[in-house]
Amino acid sequence: MTLIPSGGFNLLDRVTAAKAAHSRAASASAAGYAGSASAPTRVTLGGSAANNAVYGKPGAVRNDVSSQMALNLNGSGLANRWRGLGGALLNQLSETGVDFKQSLSDARPAVASGDAASGAASAQAASGTDEATGVLTGAATVNLKIQTRTGQTVELKIASNEGGQGTRGLEVSITSSGKLSSTEKDALADLADGLDSALNGLGQGAPTLDLSKLMNYDSSVISGLDLQVEDPKGLAGLGQPGALGSFALHLGADKKSIDMKGPGGDLSISVDATSALGSGGSAQRLSAIDKMLQQIDAAAKRGHADEQLVATFKAGFQQLQAPSAEQSRQDGNGSGKGDNARHFAATLLVDDEANPAMSPNLRDQVDQLRSGLADFDASFSGDTQKTNKYGGVKEQGHAEYVINQHTSAKPGVDSTGQSITETQNEKLTANYLRSRTTMLDTSSGNYDSTRIKDEKTITTLIETGKNGIARALRKTDEQQLLVFDSFEKGRPPVHRETPMNRSYVERLR
Repeated sequence: MTLIPSGGFNLLDRVTAAKAAHSRAASASAAGYAGSASAPTRVTLGGSAANNAVYGKPGAVRNDVSSQMALNLNGSGLANRWRGLGGALLNQLSETGVDFKQSLSDARPAVASGDAASGAASAQAASGTDEATGVLTGAATVNLKIQTRTGQTVELKIASNEGGQGTRGLEVSITSSGKLSSTEKDALADLADGLDSALNGLGQGAPTLDLSKLMNYDSSVISGLDLQVEDPKGLAGLGQPGALGSFALHLGADKKSIDMKGPGGDLSISVDATSALGSGGSAQRLSAIDKMLQQIDAAAKRGHADEQLVATFKAGFQQLQAPSAEQSRQDGNGSGKGDNARHFAATLLVDDEANPAMSPNLRDQVDQLRSGLADFDASFSGDTQKTNKYGGVKEQGHAEYVINQHTSAKPGVDSTGQSITETQNEKLTANYLRSRTTMLDTSSGNYDSTRIKDEKTITTLIETGKNGIARALRKTDEQQLLVFDSFEKGRPPVHRETPMNRSYVERLR
């Protein structure tokens, strides 16, 4: 590999001569985006464009990916360095159908002499193990895998290194396991804006989730996708508070899930994609989501959970549970209830001898008694800290929250009906210490300690018969415990426990 310093065309001519002497493939010049002769810029091209060439000026590598990489190289922060790259790569494969790989980096080899050719040769030798010590070392990485209905796999990769460890630069690639049809290429292009939106949100100093466009892929062409993002700095706690460590999104026929880790805490959300969503349509689902978000807010407030972690958790839950654009369109033209009802029968309430078929009208009645949400498992866990106006720590603690829903169906007591059970569980465990003065100092004795342990289970039982709903009950079991201790130097501690237990049953029909 030949390195091209950014010192002008005379240097380029000399490097080109060195290339001929060494009989090696050359790299494309991005001279306008490098620093000095001691910090050359290296551009490596890959793909079926086949013939390596040396270009004498910026812009000679003419494609959107190259242009975007050159613009992003000196960007500050992941959002700026990722900007537009994912979409450009998807469009590149969509337009050409050819695998593509390219790297752009600042190499900083030690050059003992002023001779440009020998300097380039030294740099070339120093970077002989580029895969191990170059851009990929310590880089923040993006890996997107897309599976098509025909069995093809498209894989997109982005590596961004801001220096400090490894070589400062960008490396990108996109490959396909086989030839793509025009329909598959179009489906990839349709994902471009969604991928850019997702990466822009994740690359912010305080990550946000913007996944709706990416999730709205053409399911008749694409069977699923997986997006994984990892930043070693965030995982090591070297980034700013709340920075991204790792992120994983799975969208498939089995489930939709999000997993995130960072200095601010961890969260996990998994929604059963095979779960019956019922025939209530988008309005019922949106109402159910709003109700659940209020429930999460109440638990987070009681446990003094980290606000950013909770906001990200709520955004992930809302986006995974939200009705798709296609479902919303069906509801808008009046076709949604029928389509969802067929899905309801095909998944949870299987129409066979053990589980007799229900009429559409009965399905509507059953659905109105259910939560309106797809079955799910969700949790977050993280430390929390609050400061005073001077920046001193006034409160610190830890909160863990778990909530889930599971639904089952079996033949009812009446052989013509079914017994449907929907169970929601919620659990909050939290503790925090709060200063009674301006700054928390446990050795001084002036602080309050609060511990919380809450559990709640809501079970909905629906029994159907031949002519309708025979019985419908909802049972709620709830236990709450707040333990409060107050410490003041020189005085006996104050201890107080506040338990609350209740259980009740509502008759729904």
